[in-house]
Amino acid sequence: MRVMTGCVVALICGGTSVVAGELDANLETIIGQSGPKERVSALVYTAIQAEVDMLEDQLLADRALRRDRHAVIVTALQDASNFAQAPILQWLDARPNGEVANVQAFWITSVIALDATPATLRALAARNDIALVAPDYEIELITPTSMEDDTTGSTRGGIEQGVIAVGAPDVWAMGYDGTGVIVSNIDTGVDGSHPALANRWRGLNPLYSGHPEWAFYDPYLGNHDFPYDGGSHGTHTMGSITGGLPGDQIGVAPGAEWVACAPIDRSGIAQTVADAILSFQWIADPDGNPLTSFDVPHTCSNSWGLVTAHGYPECDQTFWAFIDNAEAAGVIVLFSAGNEGSSGLRRPGDRAYDDYRSMAVAAVDPYNGNSIASFSSRGPTNCTMSGGSAIKPEIAAPGVSTRSSVPGGGYSVYDGTSMASPHVNGVLALMMQANPDLTGQQAKQIIYDTAIDEGSPGKDNDYGYGMIDAVAAVESALETVSLTISYPIGLPDMIDPNGGTEVIVTFGGNVAPEPGTALLNWSVGPFNGAEPIVSIVGNWHSGVFPAFECGDQVSYWISVNSEEGDFITSPYNAPSDSWHAEAWTGLEVSFDDDFNSDQGWSVVAGAGTGNWERVTPVGSGGTRCDNGSDADGSGMCFVSGNGVDEDIDDGTTILTSPMMDASTGGELHYSRWYSNGASCGGGNPNADIFVVEISDNDGGTWMELEVVGPGGIEADGGWYDKAWQLEDIAGIDLNAEFRIRFTASDLDVGSVVEAAVDAVSISRLYCDDTTMPGDADGDGDVDTDDLLLLISQYGACPAGCSADFDGDGDVDTDDVLTLLSNYGA
Repeated sequence: MRVMTGCVVALICGGTSVVAGELDANLETIIGQSGPKERVSALVYTAIQAEVDMLEDQLLADRALRRDRHAVIVTALQDASNFAQAPILQWLDARPNGEVANVQAFWITSVIALDATPATLRALAARNDIALVAPDYEIELITPTSMEDDTTGSTRGGIEQGVIAVGAPDVWAMGYDGTGVIVSNIDTGVDGSHPALANRWRGLNPLYSGHPEWAFYDPYLGNHDFPYDGGSHGTHTMGSITGGLPGDQIGVAPGAEWVACAPIDRSGIAQTVADAILSFQWIADPDGNPLTSFDVPHTCSNSWGLVTAHGYPECDQTFWAFIDNAEAAGVIVLFSAGNEGSSGLRRPGDRAYDDYRSMAVAAVDPYNGNSIASFSSRGPTNCTMSGGSAIKPEIAAPGVSTRSSVPGGGYSVYDGTSMASPHVNGVLALMMQANPDLTGQQAKQIIYDTAIDEGSPGKDNDYGYGMIDAVAAVESALETVSLTISYPIGLPDMIDPNGGTEVIVTFGGNVAPEPGTALLNWSVGPFNGAEPIVSIVGNWHSGVFPAFECGDQVSYWISVNSEEGDFITSPYNAPSDSWHAEAWTGLEVSFDDDFNSDQGWSVVAGAGTGNWERVTPVGSGGTRCDNGSDADGSGMCFVSGNGVDEDIDDGTTILTSPMMDASTGGELHYSRWYSNGASCGGGNPNADIFVVEISDNDGGTWMELEVVGPGGIEADGGWYDKAWQLEDIAGIDLNAEFRIRFTASDLDVGSVVEAAVDAVSISRLYCDDTTMPGDADGDGDVDTDDLLLLISQYGACPAGCSADFDGDGDVDTDDVLTLLSNYGA
C-alpha cells in the first residue's frame, strides 16, 4: 500500500490548481432565492481526485486479480480524499455557529456533502482546492408502470417467462447458476424472510457473524440487523435477480447470494445524490476494509434516476464519478433506462461517456416476441464527451408482466425497465461464476457482442445491441478464462473423521496448471494444512483429507498456479471465502416428515376458519402474509387454511405429531411460518401468538419449546428453520417417545393470523469408533505405551482385553505382530 500512497501523492501534485472552483448555475439560483442565514444543501467536489482510470488501466495491464484491484483502487480513493479534504474540513470546522451543518465527507469520490449558508457556499467555490459546488439534487425511484397482485400464488408454477426468455435454464443445465457470486441492488430494501430470497442473503454466511451491516445497509434508520423493505420495489427486483426455491423460480441466478442497500423511498424522506454516493461507497466496500473482497458484490442494478425537472444539468461527468469508481473497485453497475418512452432516458443511465458508462437497460415483452415495451425510454442521448449524439440504451431484457417476490412472502406482477435491469444483473452473475476475473468492461462487451439483434439492424435507440442472451454470454465468458477449477462429483459437506474423504477436481480453460502446485487447503480453528492434489485418471485429480476430531468444523479451498504464473483459488475469494464441511461418519434419521404422505398427525379444529390442513399451499398472493410455497420444496405442508381470506378466525387450531422416538438423541428440526404483523391486513395486528410445545409419551403434560409473537420479525411471515438438541430439552426422556404440537390462535377481533409447518425431522450425526489396530490404550497412535500394555495382558484373556486385536480370546504372538505392523502410526 505504500506504493499506492506515493502514486496518489504524485497525482495530487499534478492536480493542484490555482484557479478558483465553480459555483453551479442552478445552485447560484437556489442560494439567490435563500435568506443570508438559510442553509442550503450542496455537494462540494475537491479539485484533487484520484486518477482512477489511469490506475485501473495499469492494474489490468499487470493482470491483477479482482481482489487486488479492489484493494489498490479503494486505498487510492481513500488516500486522495483524505489528502484533498483535510484543509477544507479544517476550514469548515472553524466557521461560526450556524453557517455549516450536516457535514459528511466521502471517499468513493472526493466530495463533501453539507448544508451551508449562501456566503459559505460562495466562499467554498472561490477556493483553489475546490472544483465544483453543486446542488444536492433529488433522485427518485423509476416507478413501475403497472403493479398487480398475483392472486394465484405458486399455482402459476414453473420458471418465470422472463427467466426463460434470457436463456437462464439452459445456463443452469451447463452447471452455472450464480454460485459463488454476490449480487446487489440499490433500492427500497429487500424482505429478508421471503421464501424465494431468505436462504440466499449473504449475511447468513459465517464470515458475517456479528456484522449483518456488511450485507444490508439502511442509511436512514440504521436497522442493519436484518433486511427489510420500506416499500416493495426492492424485493421485487431482487427476486428477478436471484429468487428461487423453496419459493417460486423467479430469478435468473438462483445460486447467487445477495446484499442490498436501501436508500430509496424511505420513511417519506427525500432522497438526494448524497444518498446515492453513500450507497455506492457502501457497495464498493461493505466491511470497510480495502484489503478484503469477500464482501464486495460483483454486480449492482439500479432503478432510480433523475430527469430535467429535478434541475440537474443534462451532462456532467464529474458529478457521476462515484459510479465509475465503484466499478473500478470491482462492482459491475447497470441502470434501468427509465419509463419515459420517447422522452429520453433517466440520468445517469443516459451517460455515454464511453461504451460502458453507464450501461442502460431497456424493457421488452417476453410474452409478445420480445417486442420493445411502449414505455421503455429511448435514445439517442447527447450526454457524451464531445456533446454529440450517441445511441442509447445498451441492452434489452424482459420487463413486461414480470412476476416476482413482494414483502410478506407473496408475488406480484410489475411492468417497467426496473424489472428489466435485474434480469441483466442475473446474467452477469452467471457470467461471473463462469469467469470470476472478468472486469466490468469485459463483461459488458461480452453482453453487447452476444446479444440477439432486434429491431433495426445493428445497435438502435430501442433495443441497443439487442436482447440479452445468457447462453451465448456465458459461453463467451468461458472462452476468456485462463484456468478453471471444477468438481465433477460435487463437494463434500461431511468429512470422515478417520481421514480418506476425497475431493475430485478437474482443470479447464486455455492454460494448464503448473505441475505439482495444486493443493487441497484446510483449516480447523487455529490449525491449518494443505494436502497435495494428484492426477488419478485423465483430467481427474484427487485431494484427500486427513483425519480430524469428531465434529470438527472444517473450512477448505483449492489453490493452483497456472503455467502463466497466475495463482488461482476456488472459491474465488479463498481463503476468506471457503467451502465448509463437518467431520462426521454419517447422519442417522429416526423421523422425517415432509408431509407428502399422511404419517398420523392429528388436528384440533377449534377455529371458525383456518384450521390446520395438509395441502400444496396456494397462498393469497401476498395480501395476507401467508405462505405461497412449502419450506423444503417437496410440495406439501400443513397450513392454517389455503387461499384468499382463509386465515385463522374465532378460535384455536392445534396440530399434533405422531409418536417420535427420542432414544437416539440428536436434533429435532422443523420449519415454521407465522404472521400477525401490521403489513398483513386486519385492524388488530401483533395481538396473537404461535406456540410450540412437546410432551412425554402420554401427552398428559406439555412443555413450552418456543413462543412466536406477539410482534417481531418472525411474526411477520416467512419460513424459519428451527433446531433443538433433544439432550438439551428439559423434560425429554431419552428412553421414551414424545410428541410435538403447534398451536395457532385468533383470540382478538380483527387479527389476521396465518401459520404453516413443514419439514419435521429427528436426526443424529455420529462418528464410528475405528481404533487403529495395535492402539491398545486408544490414544490414537501405536507406541511404547501400547507395547507395555500388551505385555501386561499377554496370555489367555477370555473376558476380553484391549490388546486382543484379533479377538481370539488370547493376547499372543499374532497380536504382537499386529501391533508392530502399525507401530508409529
